[in-house]
Amino acid sequence: MNDLAKQLLDLGWKPKKQFGQNFLFDANFLAAIVREAALAKDDVAVEFGTGPGQLTELLAGACARVFTIDIDPKLHAFAMHRIGGSNVSFHLGDAIPKGDVLNPEFVRAVVAGAGGRRIRVVSNFPYAVGGSILLAIAEGQLPAADALGTLQHEVADRLAADPGDEAYGPLGILVRRLADVRRVRDVPRQLFWPMPEVHSALVHVRFGARAFAGDWAGYKAFVKNAFSQRRKTLASGLRKIGLSYDGEFARRRPEELTPGQLEAVWAAAKPR
Repeated sequence: MNDLAKQLLDLGWKPKKQFGQNFLFDANFLAAIVREAALAKDDVAVEFGTGPGQLTELLAGACARVFTIDIDPKLHAFAMHRIGGSNVSFHLGDAIPKGDVLNPEFVRAVVAGAGGRRIRVVSNFPYAVGGSILLAIAEGQLPAADALGTLQHEVADRLAADPGDEAYGPLGILVRRLADVRRVRDVPRQLFWPMPEVHSALVHVRFGARAFAGDWAGYKAFVKNAFSQRRKTLASGLRKIGLSYDGEFARRRPEELTPGQLEAVWAAAKPR
């Protein structure tokens, strides 16, 4: 068992599954993440899920400033106590309290503290919310240049899936509409504590790759509704949000269409 894990257990702390608490304790892999991030000395790093602070500490030595947030009070206090230095700003709270909206106080602190410097996200994302955080950033809720982090294997699959794949759905369609996604490498579950039931993947997302001209909230609702019953037709998904469409794809299932075709359907739909 890692020394930090033992210290936490000795303090009476126990990992909480609902928070997606699976920590990377492998020093070599943590160092590899920081190398892959290639942070400049003037960059500002943002970390979602401080945990015991091993990655936080490495980030602090690689860039100008680090902003990190964790929902667990004991972990927050533990990391603050063990990590010195004036360039780390620790925040206690839920990173994405409304499910699809980033913590506004944390975002304000990051933007103010960055002072116009480039913001880069580097995280061992909490399993439960990693995909939601990436989509929120892609939507512009945090002005970050990119994100590099570990995600649950199935979330990484959803980000990379193409039409016809079982994992193809709203998360990948929406994130990749706005950003470029690259799967860097797989991460064995043995590198985490507690060891999760599934493997993970290291993923890089470059934000701001493509702008969306139009009603993003409406398009997002259409995609989510279309896939809520993925075996039904696109026409059915549109009816749920008060729209109709009788074009060439009306009787097709959403999982069969490319993101471009889905967007064309959305653009052609009319109020009922």
